[in-house]
Amino acid sequence: MDRFEAMRAYVQVVESGSFTKAAQQLNTHKATVSQQIAQLEAKINARLLTRTTRSVMPTAEGLTYYQHACAILKQMDDVEAQLRQGAQAPVGHLRVNVPVAVGRQIFAPEIRGFLKRYPRVSIELACSDRVVDIIGEGVDCVLRGGVLPDSSLSARPVGNLRFVLCAAPSYIEEYGLPLTPQDLLRHQQVGFLLASTGKLRAIELTLFEQSLAVDIPARFVTTDSAAALSAALDGLGIVLLAQFVASQHLVSGALVRVLPRWQSPSMPLHLVTPSKHRRAARVKVFMDWAHLLLVQRLGTDHDGN
Repeated sequence: MDRFEAMRAYVQVVESGSFTKAAQQLNTHKATVSQQIAQLEAKINARLLTRTTRSVMPTAEGLTYYQHACAILKQMDDVEAQLRQGAQAPVGHLRVNVPVAVGRQIFAPEIRGFLKRYPRVSIELACSDRVVDIIGEGVDCVLRGGVLPDSSLSARPVGNLRFVLCAAPSYIEEYGLPLTPQDLLRHQQVGFLLASTGKLRAIELTLFEQSLAVDIPARFVTTDSAAALSAALDGLGIVLLAQFVASQHLVSGALVRVLPRWQSPSMPLHLVTPSKHRRAARVKVFMDWAHLLLVQRLGTDHDGN
């Protein structure tokens, strides 16, 4: 027995005073309605209706049941209507997780504009460099870098995150400016531990057809991109930073490029959600907004879908 369907049938019988009329309004058979009521009575072990040849009336127990059933059905109808509305219009709470640097420098300064555009949406923005369990932690959308494993998750490409190798002038003054990749072996780096593997991020360099990986010693390592930037600015070593993180410090002279002719491989970025199907409107509009923002701020050029 479908408890809610049987409950709805009972309410309809009470309000119409007839099994026949209730069946017509529910677009079903009279026998079906009669069976649903009988199953309800058996379930609660009480008689709900008094039947005569001309009318159907609720018993005292039936009247109590009717009042509670109306409240329950209204609550269910209200919830379903709200969910349907949420699937069509941007409304509700949105949980988002992005890397620390992206959250602080790109999302946080612009989030006011998004909330002003969608006044019925609220956002919980978590900034973390760790790998997030989207399903287990109930997150609506995350920004992930790197090659994604095959999964049931839905991913929208944003573009590629570019990196630059740099150091503070104070470090260069003390240890000298590397002129070749081999010179890096005599230097120190501010190492970044990848949350996905727990290993130090490799320093990879390319120039035309030549590619190589350099194992630069590291006396200081961190899992926090903000801490890596701070340490580099303090002259603790050479560091590989996202270009958008380093750009303002390169312009101000707080950092200088190291081996500027050599390029570091870029990292693909994706906006990831639990599923593409039946995605709530608040998630859809956030992804469109975030995609445009990231393309503008990171200089990426991938359209994505």
